[in-house]
Amino acid sequence: NGDDDDLIESSLVSRFTSPRIDDAGLPLADALIAQIVAPSFQVFWLGLSQSPLPSWLRSASLFRTRGSLVAPTLIHGAGLATCWLAGALSAKAFESESFDVSRGKGYGTVISRIVQAGAFATGILILSTQTSLFFEFGGHYVQLGDSDETDLRLITVGIELINDIFFEAVTLSSWRLYRASLTANRSD
Repeated sequence: NGDDDDLIESSLVSRFTSPRIDDAGLPLADALIAQIVAPSFQVFWLGLSQSPLPSWLRSASLFRTRGSLVAPTLIHGAGLATCWLAGALSAKAFESESFDVSRGKGYGTVISRIVQAGAFATGILILSTQTSLFFEFGGHYVQLGDSDETDLRLITVGIELINDIFFEAVTLSSWRLYRASLTANRSD
């Protein structure tokens, strides 16, 4: 049983240390979509619906110049892209089975790997957000009910997490399904 545990551990570690990447451009495309497209859609949507801007965007609103939303969107998006890439590696989402639907293979594996990668990425995003809040509040764990200030911050962060997860999920799922559809009529 010890050999099986070593094999499983080796397989899990190798997903990150020496992954199989069958389309060399896919990690870059995923990163760009996760970093630029999804957060930009989120900003556009929040602006169109006249919703409050996320806290990661409001810090740049002190300087009202043209393009003042670009830098914080790219910075925040870089963190989201990191979460997605880790999730995609954990779900083996860069292997051809994750995006190849040729010869009638269907979309089952594609969707399954998208969900697996998204779940892992969501976990990393939540963990990193909790770590950020821990340091923001001076190394103290906070929870709802501690004070009005912490309640407002925790609710704000919760809403921002939901928005990040929703926009990343819709954008990356749409991209991955489109990418898979490009192989649908291939017979080789």
